[in-house]
Amino acid sequence: MAERDEIKSLKKALSAIAYMNEYGDVTVTQVAKGVGVPRATAYRLLQTLASEGYVDKLPNSDIYRLTSLVRRLSAGFRDEQMLIEIARPLIVQAQQELGWSIALATPRGTDMVVRLNTDHDSPLALIRYGVGASLPMLLSTCGYCYLAHCRPEDRQALINEALSRVDPVQPVRFDRDQIQRLIADVLTDGYCHLEFDHYREGNLGVPLLLAGQPVGGIVMRYIKSTLRNTDKLRNAYAPRLQQIAREIAARHPAHRTWQASIQSVNTAPHSPS
Repeated sequence: MAERDEIKSLKKALSAIAYMNEYGDVTVTQVAKGVGVPRATAYRLLQTLASEGYVDKLPNSDIYRLTSLVRRLSAGFRDEQMLIEIARPLIVQAQQELGWSIALATPRGTDMVVRLNTDHDSPLALIRYGVGASLPMLLSTCGYCYLAHCRPEDRQALINEALSRVDPVQPVRFDRDQIQRLIADVLTDGYCHLEFDHYREGNLGVPLLLAGQPVGGIVMRYIKSTLRNTDKLRNAYAPRLQQIAREIAARHPAHRTWQASIQSVNTAPHSPS
């Protein structure tokens, strides 16, 4: 490729990611030296990567760290496409059984992005979202399901960033205590249930875990005025969504490999102490 066709800022950002991948937690000064750019340039590179969710700045420190989002750069489109291909028939079948719209969402920075949904197949969907639609993580049941299963340091960094990005005119606001209660509820109940006064639809979401790691969530939207029975949400709909999440994971090669490795460790002979 001719030099005039290259995007130099992109090359520097990729060099910064490669440097952090090799050396782990770093400061701006270390990145500047490692990549061979002025400190001001290194700072802008890290801030840009952080704004896209690839880097976190640890609270009350000068340390920057790569996030799990970077793994998608190596996995590429195919891993996510495989997840969608596995999920599609399961979600379509559940939508036909339950009637309500069901979607799969994964994180992008501090948003949850719809990767697959059945809005256009459900006659009960009041709003028909397209694939690629995004919602702030703190307004999403899938967001809380994802946060609940993140590493504590990653979770706190995401919450801090999400709170800093809250639109001041947004009608729904959360404080840190509310956020922690919702996360605790997910860990206790295995699902997240949200209803907002400003919206006619309620949301019921469950975590989607792959190889023991959170990758997103499954959410069902329903019309609040026609489904006031919270026992049915808890005892019928939530278990059905959890079943979908388990089946998606069970059919994914990465999850099967992970389970096999755990079984191998558990069945390995132990040396006498």
